[in-house]
Amino acid sequence: MIIYAIFSLIVAVTLAWTLIKQKVVRAVLGLATTVALIGATTILTLNFTTHYGMHQVTTVTTQRIYSATGKRSAAGVVIAKPLGTQSDNYVLVYSDHAAGKATPHFVPNRQSVTTMVKKRATYQASAATQATVQTTTVRWQWRNATAKRWLNVGDQAGELVRQKRLVKVPRKTWVVLSPDQMKTLKKALQTEAKATTTASAAQQAAIQSMSQEQRAKLAVKQIKQVLK
Repeated sequence: MIIYAIFSLIVAVTLAWTLIKQKVVRAVLGLATTVALIGATTILTLNFTTHYGMHQVTTVTTQRIYSATGKRSAAGVVIAKPLGTQSDNYVLVYSDHAAGKATPHFVPNRQSVTTMVKKRATYQASAATQATVQTTTVRWQWRNATAKRWLNVGDQAGELVRQKRLVKVPRKTWVVLSPDQMKTLKKALQTEAKATTTASAAQQAAIQSMSQEQRAKLAVKQIKQVLK
């Protein structure tokens, strides 16, 4: 609506200064409409440059994730590939479902550079028992209906400010590996599978008697030893 108000004020300013004959009336109306025009233009400019009339709204969602290796390893695995030389920003490979296939997540869309630079993805070890991805999104929204009615020029609501995706993995039962480390782990898993096949009945029984958490902790220790 402010665009229409500015156009109307331009017309009013023109008419006030050119058509009104009485000097006093012309000066009063001319100054009033000029000030109003400057004010409306300033407000619109502030809206474009500083999002005047809007505020930032933060939403946080959390979703459970699953190992990139599925059931091939008792330990949970996330593969982290750094994005260029930029620190603490990664493409992370994991599965969204227990029986799902591992896929790359947070691959930047290089065709939309403006949006790409506002998004980041990283990981950290935590004391939790399940791996999760926490997405924190900040967007511009209108402060109230009045601000939206007067200042909305092309749908500005929902404009992305920044977005951070944080993958949290249990520090004792999960590992985060680079692509090269994952290649080494695959070879180790093949060796482990052969060893399990040839293990004695007593050894297999001992492994089976362990809880899932105990097997995962043991697998993490073995993975770290392999990668030394």
